[in-house]
Amino acid sequence: MNTNLRNEIAALIGIELSSSKCFETRRKDKTIEGFDFWQHFNEMCYRILKGDYLMKKVLHDAINGITLLSNLDCVDNKRIGTLGHSYGGNTVLFLSALDERIAFSCASGCACTFENRMKNNVGIEMASVIPNFHGKYDIYDVVSCIAPRRLLIVSSDSDKYSRDAAYIVEKASSAYAKWSALGNLEHKQYQGGHAITEERFYDIIKWIEINA
Repeated sequence: MNTNLRNEIAALIGIELSSSKCFETRRKDKTIEGFDFWQHFNEMCYRILKGDYLMKKVLHDAINGITLLSNLDCVDNKRIGTLGHSYGGNTVLFLSALDERIAFSCASGCACTFENRMKNNVGIEMASVIPNFHGKYDIYDVVSCIAPRRLLIVSSDSDKYSRDAAYIVEKASSAYAKWSALGNLEHKQYQGGHAITEERFYDIIKWIEINA
């Protein structure tokens, strides 16, 4: 993988490489039902005011989860994988880019460049609001850091949050080609909107069964 690029992205976010914050039971009031937006928004804003990032917290939590898994006797450390949709898909891309212990990943409903989002007035998930990130990088750089490990990107033709997934895969292909691992980067596009469907869900499970 591109170690220098990976380290630059990790340093920008503040990650030391070694259910998510503000949602459901991890809300400040510990309630499960309700509207997450303002807690999510506040967690982002409070951190930025202090020179910190919500993405840093999200990734630290996920990295700790991988560490916990890797220390279990029943887990094969060479076969740890991760998958997610939407917010979870964003987490998958950044986590997989920065934690090489992850052998395979699936990111659904999230592969859209910052450039495309801003051009088309599409919202940016709050943990992905990383000051100065877009001045140097975009999502295809994150995907490039996952090479040569196996990655499936799932998109749909009417989903604004995965609008240019094919372009991201194209841009990241050179990183996989350097490892002679183009076959490890896959993109499946479906008809429909953002919400994950039963068809996509079962196709993802089949992909995991093959690649785990």
